[in-house]
Amino acid sequence: MKIYLHTVLIVICSIIVSACTEKDDFILEPTPTSVIISGTVTTTSGKPLANIPVYIDYKRSYWLGSQTTLHKAKTKTDSNGRYRLFFEPEKKSDPAAGATESYYLFADLNALSSEEFLMPSDFDESMNSLYMCAIYRELAQSENLEINLHFPKKKEVRAECRNFLADNRLRIRNEIEFGANYESLNRMVDLDSDGNGSTIIPCAEDGINTITIISDQNILEEIETKEFVFANNHDTSILFDNNNILQNCRFKLSLYDCFSFNGDPYENPDTYNTPAPFDFLGFRILLPDGQYEEFGTQRYQYYDSITWSSPAFPETFKVYERKRNGSTLTEHLVTQWGSYFFDSGFHKTILKGYKNGRVICSDSVSFELKDRDFLCFDWSNCKTIPKQDGVQTIHCQLNTYFEYNITTPIEIDGIKSVDIYVKYRDNWSDDIILNWQEARLSQLLWTHMGQRVEYDKSNIKNIFKLLSPVDIPGKLYENETTRAIIMHRLPDEDMSKKECYYIHVESK
Repeated sequence: MKIYLHTVLIVICSIIVSACTEKDDFILEPTPTSVIISGTVTTTSGKPLANIPVYIDYKRSYWLGSQTTLHKAKTKTDSNGRYRLFFEPEKKSDPAAGATESYYLFADLNALSSEEFLMPSDFDESMNSLYMCAIYRELAQSENLEINLHFPKKKEVRAECRNFLADNRLRIRNEIEFGANYESLNRMVDLDSDGNGSTIIPCAEDGINTITIISDQNILEEIETKEFVFANNHDTSILFDNNNILQNCRFKLSLYDCFSFNGDPYENPDTYNTPAPFDFLGFRILLPDGQYEEFGTQRYQYYDSITWSSPAFPETFKVYERKRNGSTLTEHLVTQWGSYFFDSGFHKTILKGYKNGRVICSDSVSFELKDRDFLCFDWSNCKTIPKQDGVQTIHCQLNTYFEYNITTPIEIDGIKSVDIYVKYRDNWSDDIILNWQEARLSQLLWTHMGQRVEYDKSNIKNIFKLLSPVDIPGKLYENETTRAIIMHRLPDEDMSKKECYYIHVESK
């Protein structure tokens, strides 16, 4: 089979080669139906280029079929750089035949020095000194067409890039007038760890050079464009400095407020200027001067994402994200957000702006959480209601594995009380859920109240005044102001309440 396929390929290639034909189709003088293409060949500054061979071909090709090249006309530029070509136009073939047909204008720059002039090879390394311009339309009889060609002198200029911290390398594109059109050449710049690097880029002398810095990542993204005109005596480098962009997109992180566990503001905020575990803490992304700007994503569009994190927690929270799907760009920005924290002590959270996987800007906030009478509850100032009415879910944005439900604090006969439940995953089995609940609640009480205390279970009604009479008491913890006990709730006969462990807390 391999031999057979190899043979077929040889036959096909032989057919294609044999079907490629070239022939001259010149005329000695123009006729009334001839197409005339004329123009000048000059440098960008207008200096004529004499004795440059200029010619035009017509190419017709079929897929896996014949390919024909007709040499229609040829000439050389005169002392003023002028040229004139004349030929009889070709008729388009039947569209049903599926032929590809075009005229191609050529200028042979071999007589020019590649050290002195920009060459086609400066734009495409696979090219040589032969310039080609395609004419993608049918030329009519007696049509006169003017095509001026400009071939600038070469000026090699060093381009320096500084403070492009998000990139490992950059693409530098220079768009210049070359031949009949504007063409682009590209050079790559490898950057060091500080985002600095440089390269030599060919430029047009005395012409406009439109130079663009492009992030050469998975998606090419234009960063900055400048226009330059270089004289023959220009000997300094050009600079692209990303520092202004970095300064304009910087931000700060702020812990702006502390709320009670249910999100309500504290009535006496001065009393609660030090947050506690299970308080709801509010954070904001601020401008560098400390001002808060609620809306507007433009400032942060330099980043791919801005995330909030902490060294002590496994997850991150995205404050800003920018995604591109083809030509569609979507953005998401949260300028203020909140979270609960469960442990007392010092905490540090960090806001990081990422681009291309690199941290471009970061700011952090450190804060201390101190227990009140119990977690966030200060019994002397705690807002209560006469009976339980709903629960509040408590979770940390940076560790969503742990969540708690807390009942609204109640007060009966001067005793204030709350119940705390730990949430579980629905796909866990009952035995895993119960073991995990008891262990997690025991850890919570040990962390915030210390060692458990022994007690006489027959005297439990004198220790706790608001205890459920049907649930089974377990481990007891206490401090100067608070008692807390782990309770085991058995399922109801009708299974309206599932079996679980929870913490019952009372003020002393």
